[in-house]
Amino acid sequence: MPQLRGLYLSGSLIRDLESDHTATFHFTERVVDSGPGPKVEDFFKGPYYSYYNWPRPSEDDGITVEEAYDQHLDLIETEGPFDAVIGFSHGGTLACGLLAQWSTRHPYEAPPFKCAIILNRFSTFVISRNGDFISEKNLKGRITVPTLHVVGRKDFIYEHSLKLHQICEDKNATLIQNDRGHEIPKEPKFVAKIAAAIRRLSREIMFQ
Repeated sequence: MPQLRGLYLSGSLIRDLESDHTATFHFTERVVDSGPGPKVEDFFKGPYYSYYNWPRPSEDDGITVEEAYDQHLDLIETEGPFDAVIGFSHGGTLACGLLAQWSTRHPYEAPPFKCAIILNRFSTFVISRNGDFISEKNLKGRITVPTLHVVGRKDFIYEHSLKLHQICEDKNATLIQNDRGHEIPKEPKFVAKIAAAIRRLSREIMFQ
């Protein structure tokens, strides 16, 4: 069965996908001690950790971002393979950045995942082979795997989420919108809608 690498998810969605063995999950740990991300204090108490320096890194933080990518690639090699990656907010940013940077540096090799499910994510951070930063507007076509994008219309990063959908391959990118903010709606109807889209994606990649 496809395995989804979870960077953050709601329990109701996990239970739905595990109920019929659509997916099993492998969760990663944030290791960088940091302050809370936007809106995080409203839902969770500290301490807070990130995958790399947050908010969006400056040039001085580039090595930290690359280390986060490398740590996850090492984990894929030792504990994978994983069919898919799924990430919310900062986790979604990391997942997209890893895929985009992989295709930039390994254009003739298969991506580390067959598909990606991204929920409410920030701008992606990619470094080229020669160490230059790549603007997100120049990432068109670099995320080639099938993708599912879940975005909230009231999310303060709504436009960032839409831009990611636009830079992914049109024929492989599915968009689901909701009227909430920076969160994954817990209403059973909406959870079922996301789960159904993930199941379709799962069937699609099963024969790759």
